[in-house]
Amino acid sequence: MAEPQDPARDLMEGRVIGPYHIVQIIGEGGMGVVYAAEQLDPVRRRVALKMMKPGIGSRDVVARFEGERHALAVMDHPGIARVLDAGATDDGRPYFVMELVRGIRIDEYCDRSRLTHRERIELFIQLCQAVQHAHQKGVIHRDLKPSNVLVTEQDGRAVPKIIDFGIAKATGWQLSDAPAITGVGVPVGTLAYMSPEQAEASDLDVDTRADIYSLGVILYELLSGAVPLDARRGVPALLAELVSRDSTFPTPTQQLDTLPNLERVATSRGVSPESLRRMLSGDVQWVVMKALEKDRARRYETASELALDLQRYLDDEPVLARAPSAAYRLGKLVRRHRAVAAALGVAAVALIGGTVAATLGMIRARAAREAAVASQIQAATEARTAKQVTDFLVDLFEVSDPDASRGTTVTAREILDRGARRVEEELADDPVVQARLMTTMGSVYAGLGLYDDALDLLKRGLALQEANLGPDDADVAESLRQLGAVQQQRGDLAASEENLRRALAIMDTAPQPDSTKIARALLGLGGTLLSRGKSDEAEPLLRRALDIQERIPGSDQATLAVILQDLGAAAYYKGALPEAAQFWSRSVSIRERQFGEDYPGLATGLNNLGAVYFMEGHYDQALEAYQRAEGIWKRTLEPDHPRLGSALTNIGETYLALGRHEEAESLLVEALRLKQRALSPDEPGIATTLRVLADVYRDEGRYREAEPRYLRAIQILEEVLGPRHRRLGEVLDAYAKMLRAEGRNDEAARVETRRADLEGG
Repeated sequence: MAEPQDPARDLMEGRVIGPYHIVQIIGEGGMGVVYAAEQLDPVRRRVALKMMKPGIGSRDVVARFEGERHALAVMDHPGIARVLDAGATDDGRPYFVMELVRGIRIDEYCDRSRLTHRERIELFIQLCQAVQHAHQKGVIHRDLKPSNVLVTEQDGRAVPKIIDFGIAKATGWQLSDAPAITGVGVPVGTLAYMSPEQAEASDLDVDTRADIYSLGVILYELLSGAVPLDARRGVPALLAELVSRDSTFPTPTQQLDTLPNLERVATSRGVSPESLRRMLSGDVQWVVMKALEKDRARRYETASELALDLQRYLDDEPVLARAPSAAYRLGKLVRRHRAVAAALGVAAVALIGGTVAATLGMIRARAAREAAVASQIQAATEARTAKQVTDFLVDLFEVSDPDASRGTTVTAREILDRGARRVEEELADDPVVQARLMTTMGSVYAGLGLYDDALDLLKRGLALQEANLGPDDADVAESLRQLGAVQQQRGDLAASEENLRRALAIMDTAPQPDSTKIARALLGLGGTLLSRGKSDEAEPLLRRALDIQERIPGSDQATLAVILQDLGAAAYYKGALPEAAQFWSRSVSIRERQFGEDYPGLATGLNNLGAVYFMEGHYDQALEAYQRAEGIWKRTLEPDHPRLGSALTNIGETYLALGRHEEAESLLVEALRLKQRALSPDEPGIATTLRVLADVYRDEGRYREAEPRYLRAIQILEEVLGPRHRRLGEVLDAYAKMLRAEGRNDEAARVETRRADLEGG
């Protein structure tokens, strides 16, 4: 016997209703069936046609059906399915036609696409904006849940679409001419997502804050993988818990401890369970729980308010859901300077993070390690150091409190300048504490691109440590590493190499070598050698760093990403573009997954990938990668940071390749200004910008402007990389081309001969 089919399917599939040809059933609810249909006239397009089921035409059902159509008709928002048409079949069954939303429910989309924590919140913010539009039109959805939010992709971007306004309620107007849709005392909605006031069946008193509660449950689920109410307990128990004002819901982090599938939940978000717990333990948890307040007077007033607080969280600004203490506001202030955090190690994160607790944790952890092998006197000294550092930081960071700063905006630079002065004036009697703060703050200055200030503090801190701790102390080695790293960034490459080699020698011969610090020293030295054009020497150091880093349990992903980035550069310089692209793609993937789309290190990876695209002649792809990198750096770095000069140089060179000379010139002039302001005069990156700018002038016939820039670029590369280095080749090629264009063929021939000698060497 054949399996019986749904009557609605038998009756409607294949039929033509007006200009619509029914194709197939795609959804079904209590009162209606939704079909995919083909509109035949006046345009051909796929639509969704929702029709009331046969034989259930009670006045309440008709009123609900008409109410949904009217609710959708008044709204015009990309996040809400649009009504296109309405009518009735020959047998009197009403229908309405909507845009066809080809998507999957929001929770499934997030998990299938392995959206990160940040990406989920950004998608949810779009949902809030659509709900806000409905509320502004006087419509309360009353049944917001993942199955009523479908996600589609438009131009490669995820867009949530709200569907099924079947039990919507109007505020200030009437959805239907029929009698009330629901009677008093009859709760409507889905229990797991239903607000307490809906569950209490006080429908006449339900307002837009009911949807805010439902949004809170959706956000809770998207982030933690579960809903606050345990559905296994049965409806009576769930209802009792929902309406009780004496009980509270578990927080998202508490919920994680009860999940049997925690590993899978974390994996679908691209993180470990420990990382997921850390992500949910901060401000976002306050936001979620405010949306879930049982007392609606304590919830967010509007969906926009909820969305704005989430955006504050993403932007590292204070959220309204949390009481803003001075220390909390400070933490937000300095965390917004993400370049700082990206540039520092553990000590710098403790300082710039702005939380005294973080600093104490670092010092106490070190004290605990040392206590195992140190005497009581040493432990007492460390405890005293901890207290002095903590007291200093607490006092320093009071400048971020509006009461202390008298309402003026305080920048990270101002905090650092104030701190540097006080380190100099107040800690002279305790050189160990003074040196620790000098080296830490020096690294912070470097993160802001203020290399001269950074080097001054780092050198003075190192001298104090050498005098008080001895030349082979572990702290001296770490300070040498930090000093070498900043010298590399500034372009003082010979000094950088010397200090990094010394740091590595101390670390390698220590009684108890620290693998993490050794990996960072290897990375620093490898990076400096790359900048000096010694990629053959750099590669084995970087591969050793990679091997160490991948064997460390819970490996620091930021360091791993940088190692991969530099290995990609080594491959790039030897012409192995596919290998370079593999390293850089892996680095970009780690950074995007772990740190989000506004991480400065992500921009570095994108910049590098753009170089591969450029070398392969894919200029549009290169431009897209370069411009995305520029956007990240503009949002996260100081306005005059030299990294912006690298992005502008690459964009300018791509514009030149595309024939957009005027745009290229303006960008390259600005890039040169940024680099020359902050970097050493003979930094090879300056030579690159000079060469590209000269190319622009050459192609426009402005030879007098081009020549001195070619000659200066050649001089820099000869002095830093040596007269036979292969990186000289592209400048010599470009200069010879200019000489030929100007008719100076004998001079061009001599340059070409020198270029050929490089190939032979």
